[in-house]
Amino acid sequence: MLHTVLAVLGLVTCIALAVHMALPWRARNRVDAGLARLSAWAQRQMDRATGWRRRQRQTRAAALEAERVIRRAREATLHEQGRRAGGEWDGNVYRPKRFEKPKKPH
Repeated sequence: MLHTVLAVLGLVTCIALAVHMALPWRARNRVDAGLARLSAWAQRQMDRATGWRRRQRQTRAAALEAERVIRRAREATLHEQGRRAGGEWDGNVYRPKRFEKPKKPH
C-alpha cells in the first residue's frame, strides 16, 4: 500500500514538472508566482498557529527580566542613599534630590 502511494506521488510530481516545463514563459512565471503566494500564505498560517505559545513565553520572560532589573536598581539605590542625597521613586524611575557632578570620561 505504501509503495503504491509513493509511486503515485512520484508519477504526479513528474507529470506536474513536465507540464510546467511545457508552459510558455509567461504562464510559467504566473504559476510560479501563484505557488510562491500560496507557500507564503501557508507559512504565515503555520506561524500564527504555532507562534502564539512562543510569543507568550517571550512576553512573560521580558516582564520577569524587567522586574528583576528594577528591583536590583532600587536595592542598589537604597544601599547608596547613605553616601548621597536621597531621592524619590516615581513608578520605576528614581529621581535624586540633587545630582552629583559627572566625572569626565578622560
